[in-house]
Amino acid sequence: MDDLDRRNFLLMGSAGAASLGLSSTTVQAATIQETRLPVVRMHGDGLGLSPAEYADRLVQLAAAETIEPDYYSRGGSVEALEREMAAHLGKEQAIFLPTGTLANQLAVRLLAGDNGRVLVQAESHLYNDSGDCLPQLSRLQVIGLASDEATFSLEQVQAEVERAATGKVRTPIRSIAIESPVRRLWGQVFEFEEMKRISAFAREQGIGLHLDGARVFLAEPYTGVGPAEYAALFDTIYVSLWKYLNAGSGAILAGPAALLDDLYHVRRMFGGSLTYGWVYAAVARDYLKGFSQRFGDAVERSEELFALLDRDSAIDVERVPGGTNVAKLKVRGVELESFRRRLEERSIDLSQPLADGSGFKVQVNETWARQSAETISRAMIQASS
Repeated sequence: MDDLDRRNFLLMGSAGAASLGLSSTTVQAATIQETRLPVVRMHGDGLGLSPAEYADRLVQLAAAETIEPDYYSRGGSVEALEREMAAHLGKEQAIFLPTGTLANQLAVRLLAGDNGRVLVQAESHLYNDSGDCLPQLSRLQVIGLASDEATFSLEQVQAEVERAATGKVRTPIRSIAIESPVRRLWGQVFEFEEMKRISAFAREQGIGLHLDGARVFLAEPYTGVGPAEYAALFDTIYVSLWKYLNAGSGAILAGPAALLDDLYHVRRMFGGSLTYGWVYAAVARDYLKGFSQRFGDAVERSEELFALLDRDSAIDVERVPGGTNVAKLKVRGVELESFRRRLEERSIDLSQPLADGSGFKVQVNETWARQSAETISRAMIQASS
């Protein structure tokens, strides 16, 4: 068997297999394995690498001698990634941090100083999902604006600045942090024109500006605004390394050298100096190369698919106003779990149905380019009938 040519084995059919004492089931299983389509993962912002796939990627990078060791997250592949991300974002300097939660906190802490208030979106990660880190660890009061909205207005900012300045005890607004795209609002972006107005006002007032740009690299195909153009409106910007650059963890915080130059001391104080960061930095750096082109191709493929599905009466794609890579897939006339399993057999991986039974949350990522829009559309339409 080891000496057989694989293609000839798969083509010889059940008669040839029988002469070798192999069952037709064995041949059929091998044929399915050979012809199976590459998996399109319709959930998550990245590839969703398994432990084996992640380890294999590290082995490949090590064999290609592209990994350089760091020591306590300084030097080596970590430093190389910092330089490259700073260039991508148009900032003087960047620093590797183990999590986005820490990146957001340290940025706002630096910008706000020891005393003052911080304005954020009420739907932001910093307001909802960071365990009150700013008041607990940095003694900063946080004010959430614009509930259920991705964008707050300049007028809302001005009102809070006035309130803080005219109270019986003056506690000024020291920093404004904006998240875009907003995870809790299915990837909706902060309106760019309003972002520019707020940025100009904040700079006039000497208020620090931070962008939680965890997913900022996903916005460009939808908004036409690149990461560096977003970053230019802010003093600091955080970008995730795991969400779509497929690292096991990690974040980049970029900004002016005067602000970040010695931040590794504060990183260590907060327990964020990993002994070896190359395990994450090398993978993120690898997937950063050509990411914009690959993701742009996937977005183009998704738009082709959505256009094809719009023609089918059983399937609807519900887009998010002002959104990016997240949408809702609604399927009528079929049990959703059965629909999901049928697509899984065709190498299309959907998440579990939404809890309200309205459909599936889908997220465009690089894997959407692995199959043609026609192939995916045909599979979905057949699975719904």
